[in-house]
Amino acid sequence: MTADWNWFFSTLSQSTAAIVGIIGAFIIAKIFANQATFTEKNNRMKSLTVEAEKILDKIGTINFDWYNKHINAAAYADCSRKIRAVVEEDPAIITDENLLSIFTEAKFSIFTEKKTILENLRKEVEFVCQTNIDKRLQKEARERARKEAESGKLVGHAAINALIGSMPDFSSLSAPRTVLNIPDFSTPWPALHEERDRITQCHLEAKHHARIVAEFLESARGNPESPPQITWSLLLVGLIFIFGVIYPLTFMPATSAPEFSITNLWAAFLSVKGALLSLLVIAFTYVFYMFTRTNIKMKYAEDQLNKLHKLSQVDEYCEYFKFLPRSVE
Repeated sequence: MTADWNWFFSTLSQSTAAIVGIIGAFIIAKIFANQATFTEKNNRMKSLTVEAEKILDKIGTINFDWYNKHINAAAYADCSRKIRAVVEEDPAIITDENLLSIFTEAKFSIFTEKKTILENLRKEVEFVCQTNIDKRLQKEARERARKEAESGKLVGHAAINALIGSMPDFSSLSAPRTVLNIPDFSTPWPALHEERDRITQCHLEAKHHARIVAEFLESARGNPESPPQITWSLLLVGLIFIFGVIYPLTFMPATSAPEFSITNLWAAFLSVKGALLSLLVIAFTYVFYMFTRTNIKMKYAEDQLNKLHKLSQVDEYCEYFKFLPRSVE
C-alpha cells in the first residue's frame, strides 16, 4: 500500500488554517475592543485637561495677595498690642513659646509662611524694647536738664531750651511706631469672608478633580490597551499560517514522498501555484502587519500622562494650596 501524501498535506493545511482562523479572529476582535477603549480614554484625557484648565481659570480670579494683606494687617495689629503690653526693655521676656502663642491667637492668613511671620514678630519685640529704652533715656535727660535749669546752673538760652525740653512728651499719644506691616485702613471683613469661601470652593473642586485624574491614571498605567502578548501572538499566528498552511500546499499534488530541498521549494514558488501562494502570503502578511502596528501604536503620549500626573496633585493647581492642612483635603 502506497502512502498518499496529498491527504496528509491537505489535512495539515486545513487543520492549521482552522486554528489560525479561530485564534486570529479572537485576537483581531480583542484589538478592535482595545482600540475603542483606547479612543475613549484619549478623549477622556482631553476632557480632563479642559476641566482642569477651567478650574485653573477660576483659581486665577482669586487675589491671594489682597486677602493676605488685609488678614495679616489685622493680625499684626493685634500682635503689636499684645507685645507692647508685655515687654518693657528686655526682649527675653517673650520666649519662642510665648511668641508662638501670640502668633496662634492672632489668626494670620494660612496662606503665609509661618517662619516669616515669626521672624517679623521677633523683630517687633526687639524694636519695642529698644523704643522703651530710648524713651527712658530721653526722659532721664529731660529730667536732668529741668533740675539743672531750676538750680541755676543753666542761664539764658540754655535754661530756656532746658525748660522747653523738659516738657512732657506727647508723642506717645499718637499711634505707636512699629516695624510690622500695618497699613492704615479698615479691614473689609465681609469681602474677606467671601474671598475665603471662594478659595475653599476652588480647593474642593481641585481636590475632587485631582482624585478623578488619579483614578484615570491608574486605569492607563502600563498602556493596558497595547499588551505585548497580542503582538507576539500575532507574529506566532503569522508564522503558523506560513509554515502550517502555505508551506504544505507547495508539495501538492504529491506523487511520491516529498524531498525537502531548496531547489524543489524554489521551483514550486516559481510555478503558477507558487505565485498564487505568494500572493496569499503577501496579503495575509499585510493584514497581520496592520493589526500588529495598530496594537503597538495604542500607547498614551508621555507628555499627556505627565501633564495629568501633575493634575493629580492638588498643590499643582495653586501654590497657595500647600498651606492648607492635609486633614482639610
